[in-house]
Amino acid sequence: MKVLMVVVSDIRSDARVRREAAALAADGHRVLVVGFDSGIRRRDRRVEEGVHYNVLPFPARNLARPLRLAHAVLGLVRASLLMVRERPDVVHCHNLHLSLPALLVAARHRAALVYDAHELEACKHQGAVRRLVETWERLVWRRAQARITTNPSRAEYLDELHGGRPVVIGNYPRTPDSSTERKDLRARLDIPRDRLVLIFQGGFYLDSRCFDTVAAALRGLPDWHWVIIGFGSETTVRKLRDLVHACGIGNRTHILPPVPVDDLLSYTAGADVGVVALTNAHLNCYLGDTNKLFEYLMAGLAVVGSDFPEVRRVVLDNAVGPVGALFDPASPASVATALREVADDLATFRRNAEKVRGEFSWEAESRTLTDLYRALAAAGAAPDDTELGRAGTPSPPPKGA
Repeated sequence: MKVLMVVVSDIRSDARVRREAAALAADGHRVLVVGFDSGIRRRDRRVEEGVHYNVLPFPARNLARPLRLAHAVLGLVRASLLMVRERPDVVHCHNLHLSLPALLVAARHRAALVYDAHELEACKHQGAVRRLVETWERLVWRRAQARITTNPSRAEYLDELHGGRPVVIGNYPRTPDSSTERKDLRARLDIPRDRLVLIFQGGFYLDSRCFDTVAAALRGLPDWHWVIIGFGSETTVRKLRDLVHACGIGNRTHILPPVPVDDLLSYTAGADVGVVALTNAHLNCYLGDTNKLFEYLMAGLAVVGSDFPEVRRVVLDNAVGPVGALFDPASPASVATALREVADDLATFRRNAEKVRGEFSWEAESRTLTDLYRALAAAGAAPDDTELGRAGTPSPPPKGA
């Protein structure tokens, strides 16, 4: 089948989209991805892992808000025009941003629509905006022949909200090749060999990541260095630097720019412990798990993370045994206790991480995606209520949910 996959994200760092596209291409489908790339200045076409990419420049993060918004709207219009030129058998829409043109293209060519909810979009908003987003997502949900989300808790929530349980496809990384080089972060960053290295990787979202709490906890843990790899605007990076300096850990914190997705695990493996620093900002965070959690495990790291349902399921309730410790993201004391607990038995937690990583590998998880597409090819539509994986029961929602 010809698959048109559309997403509004930086394709260089969106590992989920790249993995899904490559898995479908390897299974014999012709896959075209329309997306964005912050590293280019004009439209670019490329082929990677058998996937055809047609990508547009991502709006620069350092523009003034009105200008950035205008660039974003222009980008959406340009992406929509690229979409309507295609004649796909399946339109695979990641999140809601391009869902309107996705619906139109699918209807025009009688293509199957696959809706892939990386996030719980509506709960990021309040009032009338939230109701509008919920209403629109419900329309997309009911028009789709197949729906996907990232974990059992989100699947249960979306089923209750819209009706029809989505397929769960986790944000699991590929198992690294045995020849993958482990970056020596201590040598590169002049970190003493007897110090522990905590790593965070991902977006610098200061409102939904508890950088402040982790920094405050590290103030009283002089044996720890913190490596932060990711992306954000110049303003955000400056605020992050100010935050760690205010906590007195500026000389033990190393903020690095993003690295290519295919190289990320080699950097991750150079640390000892990974931190999943979600806040209780809204239900999307509370029921989230994030790519980085599984990337830490794939690299054999112990994990400390926010005590939320999906993080707990992976860190404490997996099939092997605890791979780390959990904390209250609002409490520096709780974060410090979790870090001490992990440091006291680091070797055991890391052994467990290495043992459990096969449970969260893309090689196994990708079969769920390819099976779904084979069902679409055979029957012309995916089952409305396919349950793959077993949903857990989420704890009470956070404030504002």
